[in-house]
Amino acid sequence: MHVALALLATLLVSGTNASPLARDDGTLITTSQGSVQGTLVSSSVRQWLGIPYASPPTGTLRFQPPQSAPSRSGTLSATTFGSSCPALLGTEFLELVGMLQQQESVPVDEDCLNLNIWAPATGRPQGGAVLLWVYGGSFQFGTSNTPYYSGQSFVDGFDDIVVVTINYRLNIFGFPNAPQQLINIGLLDIDAAIQWVYTNIAAFGGDPERITIFGESAGAIAVDAYAFSHPEDTTVKGIIAESGTAWFEALGSTDPASFSAANSSWNTVASALGCSTSGDAAQLACVQEVPWQVLLNEVISSGETFSSYADGQTLFSDVSTRSTSGEFLKVPFLVGHNADEGDIFVVALEEGDFNFTIPVATTVLSDALTELLAHCPAEQEAGDRVSAGVPTWRYIFEGVYPDLTDNNPNLRAYHSSEIPLVFGTYNDSTFPYGPTSSEIALSSWMQGAWVAFAQDPVNGLTNYGWPSYGSLPVLYTLAELGNSNNPDGPTYSVAATLDVGCGVVNTLTPLVFQAISLLGGVL
Repeated sequence: MHVALALLATLLVSGTNASPLARDDGTLITTSQGSVQGTLVSSSVRQWLGIPYASPPTGTLRFQPPQSAPSRSGTLSATTFGSSCPALLGTEFLELVGMLQQQESVPVDEDCLNLNIWAPATGRPQGGAVLLWVYGGSFQFGTSNTPYYSGQSFVDGFDDIVVVTINYRLNIFGFPNAPQQLINIGLLDIDAAIQWVYTNIAAFGGDPERITIFGESAGAIAVDAYAFSHPEDTTVKGIIAESGTAWFEALGSTDPASFSAANSSWNTVASALGCSTSGDAAQLACVQEVPWQVLLNEVISSGETFSSYADGQTLFSDVSTRSTSGEFLKVPFLVGHNADEGDIFVVALEEGDFNFTIPVATTVLSDALTELLAHCPAEQEAGDRVSAGVPTWRYIFEGVYPDLTDNNPNLRAYHSSEIPLVFGTYNDSTFPYGPTSSEIALSSWMQGAWVAFAQDPVNGLTNYGWPSYGSLPVLYTLAELGNSNNPDGPTYSVAATLDVGCGVVNTLTPLVFQAISLLGGVL
């Protein structure tokens, strides 16, 4: 006893010389594959970056479904973003939204199947609902290593929420359109990420039984496609689709038989790489051996397109029929689009290829694109969800802000412009304009809505004051966000008054798809 007291007294007297006890800030986490070390990025938010959720898709695993991430004996330093997946950069689009330089500067490698997590510090409530983000980019470009996609603002501003962002394979690496492997591998990557999160998120302070998947553009198509390919799933409890639906994507699906043609995109690239047009196992193995940089450069120089198609497993050609029949995962659904989706694509084409804009023509084509790409598919799917008894909410984002448009008069509420408000990352704009007071207020309202939905997909938004989308077209349930009548929040409108054009949109479909082909694809 005397010895113990003496030791204690010595430590108290000479505390400055004793080795300090390590402070447990909750950033060292054990996962299924091993331990990961994150960082405390603020007094209230923990962060982990670049955690692998699958094995590196290299060598013989290129063009193959994702495999489980390997176990580690040491601790992974999850303090910097992992590599982004090889991508084709839609340069004019990215330049217009102020993201080109950032996208060009991220580290890129084929070993890119990683994810990022933001969670509340250990002194705050744990077991939070999970928002899992899937980026857009036409399945051609995109990365979770994007300032606009940081989850820190979400977690810093709200209790009971954890945010996850993921990378998935793109272009020929994720959607090879190869006759030997007719499946959307990039969509399988997303499935694998969701399952990794379900298995591991409790260790990070998240609730695996409250996972909501949300995405924009191609990311919205992906999360909606998940509902159709997993109709009996028990992992995902809510879906948020921003400016994209599987219903629209299926309209432009390619006949899989065409992928075997000698002049198909796959065979064209394979032939140029010296791998023949045989379409057999030897051809696939040959392309798998090509360095990824060489493969990507050949795709770029050839101008060939690789994107999603109706493979009958991850995406279906009869999505519209399945939607009408209620053949989908019946979890609460939040769907919407931006009022002027087409602006960014038309202006990008005009300023990039034509070097001039025609204001009236710009508006007319943009409005047609918006109707077909986003407005009418959202109207269709929202109605089908309601008919199937699924709690549903619908919005139209109408805010226009100089810091997101670079004060360009030809850009209104364009495709993707809602993202900085959803994430509260408008301060990361590269344009020389600050956020407006209305932008800040609307962002706060939208973040609160997305969080309320994730926390309780069935009742959260109703309790937040947003009435669920009704089967009767005369109900004031469609939320116009950033409308001039209430620039700081929602204006609830009668959907029927805004959906009048959807009755004839099918007659415009061939013309708009022709325009889309000229634009090089948009979602």
